[in-house]
Amino acid sequence: MSKFLSKCASMSMIDDRATVAIIDSDDVSRERLRVLLESAGFAAEALASAEAYLETKRACPPNCIVLDVRLHGRSGLELQAQLAKATWQIPLVFITSHNDVRTSVQAMKAGAIEYLTKPFRNQEALDAVRIGIARDCTRRAEEQVLRNLKSCFRSLSPRERQTMALMSAGRTVKQIAGQMSVCTQTARIHSNRVMLKMGARSVASLVRMADKLGHGSRKTEIHSRFDIESNCPTDCICAIARRLNGDKRVDHPSMAGRADFIRPLPSPS
Repeated sequence: MSKFLSKCASMSMIDDRATVAIIDSDDVSRERLRVLLESAGFAAEALASAEAYLETKRACPPNCIVLDVRLHGRSGLELQAQLAKATWQIPLVFITSHNDVRTSVQAMKAGAIEYLTKPFRNQEALDAVRIGIARDCTRRAEEQVLRNLKSCFRSLSPRERQTMALMSAGRTVKQIAGQMSVCTQTARIHSNRVMLKMGARSVASLVRMADKLGHGSRKTEIHSRFDIESNCPTDCICAIARRLNGDKRVDHPSMAGRADFIRPLPSPS
């Protein structure tokens, strides 16, 4: 947990005061949790039902949700299932007055941080909430990094994307020049621009960026593609360009997977 908390503390993108939503139909229990969390420095949002949570308009989702399994109307498990379908995954801490093993297993398998049985100790609740907030902070930071990388990638020209694919495959400047049919000086200029625009300090960091973009850009399996003439693995960069282009592919069998046939991307909106 200390690793999560140290990461969270260093993230300037996260507000100093994390928000925790409390969903509990028991007025006494809900108020007790609100006082506990606010005394620990969190901003608490107390709600009596899952419906009330879903109907509330927010500029940003909470960093963590503490909810009872049994609620008036939609249950805590039903809310968990609905939230799991959303793009924004929120850490959940379940509380309950009924220690049902099957329910607890279901909640934990679906990704809950903790499953606490009332009456629970204050420290138990605070520890679970802090773990949830730390995980949320880490995820938000990772998503911000990915957004920045996508923005940098969109700023590359078609030639620079070709160069990035070849650099990521370990090609030297001379090899890049030969494959792109340009002089060595031109290839070196493209390489320097790629490093500058992507903010990469080394080729190794550029490879990691390409890998992160590839994993972040795909929701389905991307089949490996290789350059026919030089066995150059460029599937990662091709996949990024295809996804940002609406999955436009080059269908000619002799050109499939070639880095020099990555289509130009539209200007970022």
